Amino acid sequence: MTTDESLIIRLCNQEQQSLVELYDRYYLHLWKISYRTVADNAICEEILQQIFQDVWARPNDFNNEKKLSSLLIECCQTKINLISLQKSS
Repeated sequence: MTTDESLIIRLCNQEQQSLVELYDRYYLHLWKISYRTVADNAICEEILQQIFQDVWARPNDFNNEKKLSSLLIECCQTKINLISLQKSS
């Protein structure tokens, strides 16, 4: 079992420390992805907050055959796209 698999199991069990570990492990990477596209600190913070809230609320959505990092990046890109759509309308 990988550390990410173990982390997801702990998230499914609502262990708060697992959310801290997830944040510490992926925050900077997700920040860089969002900032490259959005280039606004406040919006990037909002995107990351939504991602981590989603993982905490629905950890099983992040528990499948894909790597956790890939799922988080997909989630980040989805949030970025939603914000872009909101800005253009």
